[in-house]
Amino acid sequence: MRYRFSELDGRTLVIDIEEGDTGDLVDLLNSRGHGFAVYGEDVPIPFAVIDTRLLKEPGYTPAHLLAIEAHELGHIHKLSDDEAIAETTGIELLTRLGEEGAAALLRSRGIV
Repeated sequence: MRYRFSELDGRTLVIDIEEGDTGDLVDLLNSRGHGFAVYGEDVPIPFAVIDTRLLKEPGYTPAHLLAIEAHELGHIHKLSDDEAIAETTGIELLTRLGEEGAAALLRSRGIV
């Protein structure tokens, strides 16, 4: 596991799950998809968990990981479980930073 602050906002904690990692966060990630966010009134430090193991899968690129991270940050920034709100916020964040490839990946999902 690698802990870092998001390159997208410079303030949100991101936990990258890497090959060989084990534990509760890995188990939760395996049941939820490519990433998830933990946030809310009872969470003193919100964070996103991202599955960087995807880079070993055919067709996945760093832009995919950036798109996943932006989506999860959307949940955290808006304090919302709504997928469309997270997606829109992620697209706006990526577009503002000039990350059009990652933004296009989110748009292509058809959530918004």
